[in-house]
Amino acid sequence: MSQGGALYRKWRPQKFADLVGQSHVKQTVINAVMSGRIAHAYLFAGPRGTGKTSLARILAKAANCEANNPSFAPLNSGATEVGDHSKKSVPGEPCNKCRNCLAFMQGNFVDLIEIDAASHTGVDDVRDLIEKINLVPSLGRYKVYIIDEVHMLSKPAFNALLKTLEEPPAHVIFVLATTEVHKLLPTVISRCQYFDFHYLSRAEITEQLRKVATQEGITVTPAGIDLIAANAEGSLRDALSMLDQAAGFGGNQIDRDDLAKLLGVVDNRVIQQLTQAVIDGQPMTGIDLINDVYFKGYDLNQLSKQWMNYLRELLMVKLGNSNLLDRSADDKKIMAEQVNTLSVNQLINWLQRLVESTNTYKLTHLPQLSLEMAVLRCATVPEVAVKPASAEGAIPPSGVYSATFVASIGQADTKVSPVAKSDINIAEVWPQLCAKLELTNPATGALLKSSSAVVEDGRLIVELPSDFLKNVMSKAANHQVILTGLAELGVAGMAVEYLVVKETAGIVAAVGQVFDIM
Repeated sequence: MSQGGALYRKWRPQKFADLVGQSHVKQTVINAVMSGRIAHAYLFAGPRGTGKTSLARILAKAANCEANNPSFAPLNSGATEVGDHSKKSVPGEPCNKCRNCLAFMQGNFVDLIEIDAASHTGVDDVRDLIEKINLVPSLGRYKVYIIDEVHMLSKPAFNALLKTLEEPPAHVIFVLATTEVHKLLPTVISRCQYFDFHYLSRAEITEQLRKVATQEGITVTPAGIDLIAANAEGSLRDALSMLDQAAGFGGNQIDRDDLAKLLGVVDNRVIQQLTQAVIDGQPMTGIDLINDVYFKGYDLNQLSKQWMNYLRELLMVKLGNSNLLDRSADDKKIMAEQVNTLSVNQLINWLQRLVESTNTYKLTHLPQLSLEMAVLRCATVPEVAVKPASAEGAIPPSGVYSATFVASIGQADTKVSPVAKSDINIAEVWPQLCAKLELTNPATGALLKSSSAVVEDGRLIVELPSDFLKNVMSKAANHQVILTGLAELGVAGMAVEYLVVKETAGIVAAVGQVFDIM
């Protein structure tokens, strides 16, 4: 390992055994080196920080290691002795002792060419590479080209590279690395040996963090290690960067509280309390929690991510997949109690609302507003099944609003109660709803521009000019938008149905606006 610098660079693996995870890729590459059947092109695809570039460098080193090539004397070097196989200890691994390995470790092995495709995207960059590719290696057996973020190459650059990638000179190895393999041309993928890199497990990251912390003399509590591993999201590089940052923040003694402040992570108990407030129909309690977190300086975007993950885990518990959770026994007990009063549809609807609020997080100058709206909607809007409408287009009656919520509002000396069905002035309410949706949900608002509404037998009948609009509005997502909007205007517990009336010329313009928005 190199001395000094960032931890993720200092602890960059120097042999296959040092690389954390990705055993399915490591073993295949080791076997190729041992047998001398190294492919001319590899494609490593996967999330950031999972070892793609590190493995590419180790492959380049192992392929050029003198101990792996005992009968090879490099051209242009004036060497009279071949590699000494006795330097090796593990077949297929680089020895890290020969001249080539040492040059790799010092960063001056001239036959390793690393290209950042993000900054060398043009066809001229690729043509320059192709012109030099026939030059024989100076030190090793192979010239190795590592092209990182290869999906960033332009289409002309890819086309220029294709022929060389298909039939490169015998002394050339290509290793392409990408985080977005779906952006690559199929013709590129077909010319490479393709390997998927997986997210590292929390256990793998935790074990490596403990090893690094011990050898670096950094004292981190087990809870602190777990917090870093949880927030690394499968990326060891991110985990090491967090540990490095934490060591600078808290010195050589780091606990969970220090890390929580540094990473902006909210205590899990707050997430549990926020969820319980929504379950109990107490949105004011939830809003108080959000503002308390905000004024303590935490990142509300991080709070939103944590809550979203918690609701997802509650859904897993409800579906009987609690084995997927990496939680303590106490946390699992609390989650099991919370899901007892919830349905799958409720959890799905809550997640949908939270995703919507996350998407609008950067669109408002009030950071807490989007989360507050999500809490209000989750705690007060009736449950609606997430499924398509029936063939007849009938929508079942909505649920009942939480009495607890009404009581909590009353405590603030504000009397709020649903408008009675017979008292609804639809001539006033419907235009208000349409105007509101044009601002908050432009796509649905555009759909309703050519509609009208009447109240019959306690039902709200939305009159639409075509079967197309009826089918679109009958979808669960759009239907839920209508129910939510009505609830916010004080109309609760009313069934909403959709009826096709005589088609009008305005339908063309209305539908056109919808597709312009979408």
